[in-house]
Amino acid sequence: MVVRVTLLDDADAISSRWLTDLSLASLIEDRLNECSSLDGHVDVVAIGKASREMARAAQTALGERLGRVMVISDVGSASETSIERILIGEHPIPGEGSLRAGTELTSFLQSDGHGDSTLFLLSGGASSLCVFPAPPLTLDDLGEIWRDALRAGVDITTLNQIRATTSLIAGGALLRYVHSAHSESLILVDNVVSGAQWVASAMTFDYTPSREDAETLWARIGVDPPLRARMLRAFEDRSRVMEGSSGPVHANVVLGEPAMMLRSAIEEASRRGYHVIDQGFVVGDVAAVAREWGEVARNAGTRTALVGVGEVTVQVEGGGQGGRCQEFSWRMAKEFGGSARPSSFVARASDGRDFIEGVGGAWVTDVTLARIEELGLDWSEVAQTHDTYPAFRALGQLLDGGHTGWNLCDLYLALVD
Repeated sequence: MVVRVTLLDDADAISSRWLTDLSLASLIEDRLNECSSLDGHVDVVAIGKASREMARAAQTALGERLGRVMVISDVGSASETSIERILIGEHPIPGEGSLRAGTELTSFLQSDGHGDSTLFLLSGGASSLCVFPAPPLTLDDLGEIWRDALRAGVDITTLNQIRATTSLIAGGALLRYVHSAHSESLILVDNVVSGAQWVASAMTFDYTPSREDAETLWARIGVDPPLRARMLRAFEDRSRVMEGSSGPVHANVVLGEPAMMLRSAIEEASRRGYHVIDQGFVVGDVAAVAREWGEVARNAGTRTALVGVGEVTVQVEGGGQGGRCQEFSWRMAKEFGGSARPSSFVARASDGRDFIEGVGGAWVTDVTLARIEELGLDWSEVAQTHDTYPAFRALGQLLDGGHTGWNLCDLYLALVD
């Protein structure tokens, strides 16, 4: 039991070390003070889960050069009195707040009194928090597209590409509204597959798919014929917008990326005396990924740490409650079950929210499967219905969540004694 407690303590420390090692304010200050091409007074637009923290850092770094500020976030705060305008959108399904944010964003960029330059601060979640669908698409249509994508189990890059095909701000369309001569995007990357471009559905990267490309994407999630017809009309409307001027001279810059979390975890695990197996960027169906991790862990030597970052894919049907990290952890309980070696696994969401408010992820050990049986829970049923949140709550094995001010995807860690 002492060994398992030590493993859990180590797992918690290793998987959260990056929060101490990384400074968002320093990253933004260094970029704006040393490398940025932005001149004169700078308007700031921050969109995403880390928008408030990014905006505050930019305000400090720009000082007297600061122009107007707009922040679009998923969490409001009455203490943000220094920020000119904060809009709250919905996540993961866009809502009325998201639509209002998209409309006000375009007006903000086009209004008189704009700065000499424009700074975009983009982080994960922006695709949902700020939307401006081309007509005749509605919010209900956007919700249906999200649900179709979830059922189909497509990765987030594919979903963002689909969103961009019918958006008047995604896929580079946002730059068509910018009136300043220069602009720049500082991007927190939360996608280990497609990198910076598909954060915020490529708002500041030009994306001009053909009609055939768009229809191929739509077919992957199985949209019904009436919705497909509306999407086609929206695609044609968007295409006309994209034929216009491309807007300012623009630069896209990666500010932070998942590899930073990975390096931090690897260094901390090594410091604590673990032999590290670098699992790198983790993607794919959660069941297949868990089997792979289980196999590697079973064949690992003593005192080994498996470390990876990414976003596993969950194909969801039904009304179960849970999140990616909880799904991965639940399946690792099965992989560890019956092992003679003390083992632990932690899956942690870098933004502090594993789909459910207040939940940052989950953890399991080699005895979790036995505890599941003792509580009368059915491991297979929970896995099939994706109802992991109530199960982990009953086990008392959820990680506390809360707004971290970051969004760099998930961190996964397995320790084997």
